[in-house]
Order: sequence, then C-alpha cells, then structure tokens
Amino acid sequence: MARFHFRMGSKCAGQALIESCLVIMIVCIILFSALQLSQLYAAREIATYAAGRAARAETVGFNRFMVYKTYRVGAIPNAGVMTTPVLAGPGSSAAGINWSVGNGLALWNTALAGAPVAPMSAIENARIPLYMGAEEWGYLPAILDYADWDTLTYSSVRNPTLVSAELSQSYSLTHFPLHRLYYAADTVPLTGECEIENHASLYLEDMGW
Repeated sequence: MARFHFRMGSKCAGQALIESCLVIMIVCIILFSALQLSQLYAAREIATYAAGRAARAETVGFNRFMVYKTYRVGAIPNAGVMTTPVLAGPGSSAAGINWSVGNGLALWNTALAGAPVAPMSAIENARIPLYMGAEEWGYLPAILDYADWDTLTYSSVRNPTLVSAELSQSYSLTHFPLHRLYYAADTVPLTGECEIENHASLYLEDMGW
C-alpha cells in the first residue's frame, strides 16, 4: 500500500510540473502581447508627434527641405538602429572602456558613476542641430541616419487656414519577442495625423512651397 501511494505521488508531482509549465507559457504570452501593444501604442504616438512637428514647420513657412528634416527628427524613437554615425561595438573602445564580455562589473560601476545619459543620446544631441542646419540634401546621410528612416512617408494638405498632415510608417516588429504569434508579417503600418492652423500666410509671402 505504501508503494502504491508513492507511485501516485510521483505521478501527481509530474502532472503538476507539466501544468505549471503550461501556465507559465500562457502567462508569458499574455505579458509579451501586453508589452507589444503598449510599444505599438507608443510608436503611434511618436508618429503623431512627428506629424505635428512637420505640420507646425509648414504653418510657420518652412520649405519642403526643413519639413523633411523636422518629421525625420521627430520620428527618431521609431527609426530603429542608428547607422550614421556608427556606434562602438564589441571589442572596440568607447569613452575609455573596453566593451568586452569579461568586464561586466567594471562597465556597471562606470555606468553608475557617470551621468545618466546613454551614448546614443549624447550622439543624437550633438548631431541633430547639425542635421537640422544642413543646407544640402546630400549632407544629411553623412550627419545622421537610421535604418528605418526610409520607411517614413509624409503628406499634407494645405489651405489658407489649416494644414492637415499625415505621417505613415512601416514599423518593424522584429525586435519584439514572439511577434509572429500575433502578426504574420515582420512590419505593421502605423499612421500619425495632425491638424494645425496655418499662420504662415499672415506674415509670409507664398513662394510656391
């Protein structure tokens, strides 16, 4: 009888382990889906913000070149990996620190001791004014560029009193964990829209924008 109870206990323990694994998998899928939905919502808000910045640039009389630069800079959080300038990678030196696997503690201590500014943020803060101040189209890729900037499409409708702007993007899902569980493709279309009063005609002459 004791042997019978021991075997039944082992079977129950194995069944409980399998059920726990299944529950953990389901919970992880739910959490990942909530994370992806929140990030997609944030990405759409960024697209709306970028559309608003571009629309404002139009309302104060900036030309197409300035509007182009404005919506691109506004959409940087959705732009993916920075391709220009190239960030220091594994095995290279950045800020006097060798970014290798074996010095994790040194990197952590240095990060805690330094100012709370990521290297990419520092580069962006330095390059964005140069990008906005560039005078020729050909200068832009050499100053600042991102992998997903080319997926942005901007359009606007202007009348004497209103500018209606729309920014569309093919937003990459490849950085999301398990994204194929929820969406068949690797990208999802996002659209941000904004309407703003057109003030440029009050103090600027229309030069055929």
